Amino acid sequence: MTDQQQPGAISAAFPAPPPFYKHFTSQNLARLKELQQQAEPNTTATESTNSPSHLLDLPPELRFLIPPEPPSLGIYKSFGDQYNINDILPTLASQSIPQLYPTRPSTPTTTSTQASEWTFDHAHHLRTLSKSLLLNFLELIGTLSINPEQYGRKIEDLRTVFVNMHHLINEYRPHQARETLIGMMEEQVERCRGEVKGVREMREKVEGILEGLGRGGAVGEEGVEVEEVEERKGRRRREEDRRVWEALERELGDGVEQQDV
Repeated sequence: MTDQQQPGAISAAFPAPPPFYKHFTSQNLARLKELQQQAEPNTTATESTNSPSHLLDLPPELRFLIPPEPPSLGIYKSFGDQYNINDILPTLASQSIPQLYPTRPSTPTTTSTQASEWTFDHAHHLRTLSKSLLLNFLELIGTLSINPEQYGRKIEDLRTVFVNMHHLINEYRPHQARETLIGMMEEQVERCRGEVKGVREMREKVEGILEGLGRGGAVGEEGVEVEEVEERKGRRRREEDRRVWEALERELGDGVEQQDV
């Protein structure tokens, strides 16, 4: 499928979209799904609807909708460049570049105890290479001021130091990936803990509000009962006062004025 592209389409700095993107429409996706459902009853367990034999049975505009098989050789191409799925950092020796820092001993004479005790301080060797870089740069300046024609050797020395520093930093990539993943997981754990803490605090607030409402309701009921008792007492007192004044009025006659309480 990719062979049908124009030769210069994949070599441009900003290549245009592949021409078969026009086939990715809702109608074609629906047709492909329908054809796959029709082919499933006739497909054995060892075959797949995406196999090359079934792929040729599809219309040309639907063949582009089938995703390609995973690379079997561990190599794939993208925009004309070849990449390796298992991206292994090449050694400096394989690139014919002198290595300026030590490597882990792997000779047959090295015992497991010696290998376990051997440590490599990346930061120390990076500082050493940085000082060597500054020294070579100063020597390059001196060479240019005395004999500019001899600059080539110092340029090559600078390049070797730069490549060694770059290679040493690249050895940190797996460690960086692990630490990044650990940091992300710790951040998720802290966020979950914060959410749980917030839920617990909100639960305590709600329980406190409900408890306060319960106490307020009980106080309100007691207050209503107290008011009713006081009102009954007041009515009885006024009734007793009224009877007393009526008795006095009967005894003394009209000369006594009834007073309101």
